[in-house]
Amino acid sequence: MKKGTKIGLGVALLVLGTVAVTSCTQSFCSATDTARIMYAYEPGITRYSAGGSSMLEITDSETGYKYTIENLNVEVATFDTGTDSFKFGTDDNGYASNLNSIIAAAKNSGYIIPTAATTDYFRVFDQLVLESILKEALVKNGGNITVNCNVTDDFTSFKDDIAKYSYKKFVKADGAPLWEVFDEYDAKVRATPSINIDAAPSTDFIAVYKQRINAYANTYRTCLTTVEGKYGSYGSTSDGVYIGAKDWGYAWSKGFFEGLLVFPIGWLIDQIVGGFRGAGLSAGGAALLGIIFVTLIIRSLMLLATFKSTAGNAKMTELQPEIQKIQNKYPNSNTSQAEKQRMAEEMQRLYKKHKINPFSSLLVMIVQFPVFICVWGALSGSSAITNGSIFGLSLALGIKDVLFNATNWTVAGGYSAVTALIVFILMAGAQTVSMLLPQWIQKAKAKKVSKLGKNPAQQQQNTTMKIFTYVMLAMIIFMGFSLVSAMGIYWFIGALFSIAQTLITQHITSKKAKNK
Repeated sequence: MKKGTKIGLGVALLVLGTVAVTSCTQSFCSATDTARIMYAYEPGITRYSAGGSSMLEITDSETGYKYTIENLNVEVATFDTGTDSFKFGTDDNGYASNLNSIIAAAKNSGYIIPTAATTDYFRVFDQLVLESILKEALVKNGGNITVNCNVTDDFTSFKDDIAKYSYKKFVKADGAPLWEVFDEYDAKVRATPSINIDAAPSTDFIAVYKQRINAYANTYRTCLTTVEGKYGSYGSTSDGVYIGAKDWGYAWSKGFFEGLLVFPIGWLIDQIVGGFRGAGLSAGGAALLGIIFVTLIIRSLMLLATFKSTAGNAKMTELQPEIQKIQNKYPNSNTSQAEKQRMAEEMQRLYKKHKINPFSSLLVMIVQFPVFICVWGALSGSSAITNGSIFGLSLALGIKDVLFNATNWTVAGGYSAVTALIVFILMAGAQTVSMLLPQWIQKAKAKKVSKLGKNPAQQQQNTTMKIFTYVMLAMIIFMGFSLVSAMGIYWFIGALFSIAQTLITQHITSKKAKNK
């Protein structure tokens, strides 16, 4: 095989491997989870805080329940024609910042963008959304709700209701299509007599609005949790987004592997992280220990499942001197069919004598690959690991994304890029040692055998195996660079486990051979 062909094949495997891993497991985000994330990204131009003088009363016409809010401060962003953006006072980085990015994208595309006259459209839209959210809270509560915003617990409850039922801006309920309810609000606001229809956002702008919010929401898949609550940091909010609890039935509805492995692994992460959180650990520390313990548990179970194959591989390494002797006896096996046949017969007798299946390593790979995909699905989808960080690094973020963000190299970004770089280097180094260690041991044992002649067939086989190993190593390092930080830690701990497993197994096998 030509060198250029080998390189091309390696690159193709890297790309295909990454695509396969990132598309083999389904997202656990329900429609309401996704809609809450969308609301966190773009909650509108209205901000609600305590300490005001406004009183708001919402009545659900079907049940008659009332949601009464006292001492509420309602602030509506104003449109700055100089910057084509909404601002709360002098603050242009408030809740409207993501809407401003959408405006900028529409402007760059040459579309008509909102103006100061459009403010009323967004304000009335926000009112309809808040009304829908609070009515949903009344229905779920099953009775009247009264909130005094000057009472901390009351105001916290009010904000929690908004967070929990914010999905009403984009979807009516799970199973309903996204954007259906949004389109209904849009039509209703445009029909409001006080709204200047000419000042309402253009159809092109609404299309850009939907495209940008969909793209943002689709980048998040951390909705795998067995405990409903606030998780992560999304869009304009830093105190988390409500994610609904999932059960095993929901997991099976997503797919075979999601039910068989992804959900159980996610459940295990929840139990371990929750246990450490209950013991008083920080969110980041609990998430880190959760990943470590899950890695050790999974790798131990895999070792039990493939123990016979692993032991056979160790025996193969220990028999390397004898294998080398047989190969040296038939230097022309690459061109002579007779020599190739005799060498194969001798190798078969050697394997049979020591009860070795030369294809047992394939079993290990067959078991490892789907497990690896499911672990990735669980770690990249786990809600529990999105809370907190380790030395500024969120375990739910991709290493590449952190490293390529200039802010993450500064104090403002918590120097999270430095942590991400350290995780990547440790992962890459440990994986390199883990994958090449068996070859190093085989090479050391083979040196003890005097060469009777060169065996081109075996040299070609060794070269092929080396290329395969290096391509696999490059693929893992490349994916570790591209996937979430939690996966980098999983690979690092897993590689240390493999190194220890290889050394211990080789030591035991060598000791048994000497005793014989």
